[in-house]
Amino acid sequence: MNIHIVEAKNNFVMLPNNEWESGWWQLDESQAQKLVGGDIFFHKTRQQPSYYGGRILGYRVEEEDAHRGLIVFKLKHDKACRDVKTEKTGWFKAMKITGLDPDSAAS
Repeated sequence: MNIHIVEAKNNFVMLPNNEWESGWWQLDESQAQKLVGGDIFFHKTRQQPSYYGGRILGYRVEEEDAHRGLIVFKLKHDKACRDVKTEKTGWFKAMKITGLDPDSAAS
């Protein structure tokens, strides 16, 4: 599974080994688990192609009060995740998950 996210603020944190975190996404932890190993695409708006992205290496659930319970993704940048467009349909708020298998669509 892959995820497209509207991220207009460039809220990324660089980690060692050229890995990155992007966070505070309102997403169920079971969905975040299914996204590990997939790609993440960041868009300025739903209509624009992605400007950044990469392979999802993992995630964590934020514990600090301001963003408690929100998902933070850990990713490895991949140039192939830049300039990717997605269809207008399927967005929920600022996110769109693609590549769902039929069994997981109901969860």
